[in-house]
Amino acid sequence: MANFDDQLLRAWDEWEEITGEAANDPDDFITWAVENRRLAPRPQDVRKFLRKQVSRVLRQATRTDEAGFSYRAKQCVMLLEDDGRQHRLWFDTDKGGTPNLRQKATRQRRDGIASDVYRAICDMEHMNKVFPDDPQLSFFLDFADDVAERRAADLLNRDSEDDQDEAA
Repeated sequence: MANFDDQLLRAWDEWEEITGEAANDPDDFITWAVENRRLAPRPQDVRKFLRKQVSRVLRQATRTDEAGFSYRAKQCVMLLEDDGRQHRLWFDTDKGGTPNLRQKATRQRRDGIASDVYRAICDMEHMNKVFPDDPQLSFFLDFADDVAERRAADLLNRDSEDDQDEAA
């Protein structure tokens, strides 16, 4: 028997065939899949759903330092147990985590970004091969300007918040 992910992917492929669209909305797919008994929550899904909500909130929690730059208030580290199981630990960046956990969090974050960039490059190269007559896509690997733009936006947001506080 196929695992849940394989079943879900087959249902999505069926949905794509039915719609005939070049791109589809997951919400529309879920409506179709539930109505056609291709998708139903499993008992463990409730706990998984709650865990995802908690993780999302922790991941989105931010603070602003004295210089006006925002940073993530909580960090996550994936740990591997002796029995091979993985689990995530979260810690507060201002109060918790050991030096080892902070280092692992930083390394894992960088590895995740590198994996995303690698996947984006492979995807872009594939699309360029599949559509050679279209304008070719490019992916600029130097993110220094992106970081500088976001840092400037942080400062601009801090200044506008300060102006609003003074006006109040």
